[in-house]
Amino acid sequence: MPRFFYLVSIPLFYFDIKFFKLCFLKSKGTLSIKNFKMTIQYDGTNLHGWQVQKNERTVQGEIEFALQKIFKNQKINLIGSGRTDSGVHALEQIANINLDTDMDIKSLLNAINGNLNYNDILVTGISEVPADFHSRFSALKREYVYKISMKNSPIGRDYCWNVKDQIDFKILDKCAKLVLGEHDFTQLSKKNDEIDNKICKIYLSEWKSLNDKIYYKIIANRFLHHMVRYLVGTMIEVSKGHSFTIEHFKLMINGNDRDYIFRAPSKGLFLKKVYYA
Repeated sequence: MPRFFYLVSIPLFYFDIKFFKLCFLKSKGTLSIKNFKMTIQYDGTNLHGWQVQKNERTVQGEIEFALQKIFKNQKINLIGSGRTDSGVHALEQIANINLDTDMDIKSLLNAINGNLNYNDILVTGISEVPADFHSRFSALKREYVYKISMKNSPIGRDYCWNVKDQIDFKILDKCAKLVLGEHDFTQLSKKNDEIDNKICKIYLSEWKSLNDKIYYKIIANRFLHHMVRYLVGTMIEVSKGHSFTIEHFKLMINGNDRDYIFRAPSKGLFLKKVYYA
């Protein structure tokens, strides 16, 4: 009898231990892959754009480096809503990343910002989103703002374009209205043979003035490389009333060959918002 009880009681004790471990794990929480959406601000003055570049500081590169210090054994791939050029700023860039973690949102946010080496990038918010959320392909619209100063000043010079010439604001307003709708922006973007479709839909295009500053706001479903900077530079050139006219601008919007390139500097451009459903 004692022998039989000894044989039977071992498995019972073994299953009790397994049950205890299972309950402990459930109460503690186990790791699982989650999709996180990040809202990011950055001052692009000393950054070489969004995308990772060898031996250069970029937004994606800096945040991925910080994440790799936190998640040493995970493959880090941060996906942005779009690329910004060297020197371009962002008030609300959006990115997403899959991470295998049970960290709460606040701890994750603090850990990322705490591991960034410079103060020109800040993750302002994080939220868990559905697995199929993609910061680039889920985006419906993007909004950019370009800032111009008509008064030369050392204050804020890294965040605006100082235009010394006299400009006609009424001509700027006419140009902005021409941009509305669907157009082929081949001639108002950097040449890229890898992109076949150069048609973008513009929902908002307007100039606003405030004291000695003027602002151009544009909202579209997508943007091509240098597109906003070409638009701003060309519209400003037309407004000066020199040889380049509004008729030339119309031809460029309709995809006709360009004779000149007018590109505004990157420092006045801000990615303001990315829209999702």
